Amino acid sequence: MAYYLIHRFGPKDKPQFRKEEFAMEPEAVIKARALLAAGDPGDFVIEDDNGKIVLNDRDIRSICKTTQMR
Repeated sequence: MAYYLIHRFGPKDKPQFRKEEFAMEPEAVIKARALLAAGDPGDFVIEDDNGKIVLNDRDIRSICKTTQMR
């Protein structure tokens, strides 16, 4: 099963979207975490290959917050 990190970015009136494919859900979360760490404001969802949203932006941020390296 494939997972897709869908990242919305750019101005609110003309947003752009980037969709990246990953073999596993944690890989998509790691990529989102890297973008957040680089200063991206983040607007993410992770979908499975059936188009079902697996994690929304709030879920991803929560996972990133609880798994921060100390």
